[in-house]
Amino acid sequence: MRNAIRMLGLLLCAGAASAQTAPCDFGGYKGLPGLTAVVRSGVVTFEWSGERGQDLRAAFAVHQGHPVVEELAVRRGGEWPVLARDLSPEFQVTTGVRRLSEQQAAPLRALHVALTPEVVEREKWNAFWDAPLIVPGTGSLNLPRKPEEIRRDWATYRATRCSVKTDGARLEIEYAGVDMGLFSGALRFTVYRGTNLLRQEVIAKTEAPSVAYKYLAGLKGFTAADATRLVWRDPARVWQEY
Repeated sequence: MRNAIRMLGLLLCAGAASAQTAPCDFGGYKGLPGLTAVVRSGVVTFEWSGERGQDLRAAFAVHQGHPVVEELAVRRGGEWPVLARDLSPEFQVTTGVRRLSEQQAAPLRALHVALTPEVVEREKWNAFWDAPLIVPGTGSLNLPRKPEEIRRDWATYRATRCSVKTDGARLEIEYAGVDMGLFSGALRFTVYRGTNLLRQEVIAKTEAPSVAYKYLAGLKGFTAADATRLVWRDPARVWQEY
């Protein structure tokens, strides 16, 4: 069973290590008003028009194989105040084994559906009560679970090149060479004209069978001070501030 994993992060409200020179493919890039990309000395810089015409900038580079956001900045007047430098994307994935739950198996048996490997393979992806991290576990087929089924892995990077692409009113930069336990793939940053957003995601796959997963993700390196504020929208879509 092939599994895919994506993470998105949204950022930007109103002494760096030197970058390696990583070849970058601009074949899919087309500069547009309010959405441009340039590369200088191995650093790819996006500039775009955000909310209410605000000018934004993000610079991307590779440090020892690790993609970083070298700079985030917002134009104020003729200046570019820097919000943050040398931000490091971090991802951690926990994997286990997906099983068919007894809650699913019972109605199938009542309907005289044989629990063949093909039926189990199809139906186990609809499991709601499966708990792949609970050892030895209850309520699922083919128990007990074993501790060695569970893995916790941090993403590692070996980026040697990047690609930049325009897709409608958005601009993407992608770095191949991400390994994250059972998964492998690429890191992608996306900006959108008309928004103050930076999207960060890992797009990866695994060929391992029956993989259940969850992940943590973030962007490390922001400086916190006494005046720092965090503002977010909670699950009820109510704005919160800390």
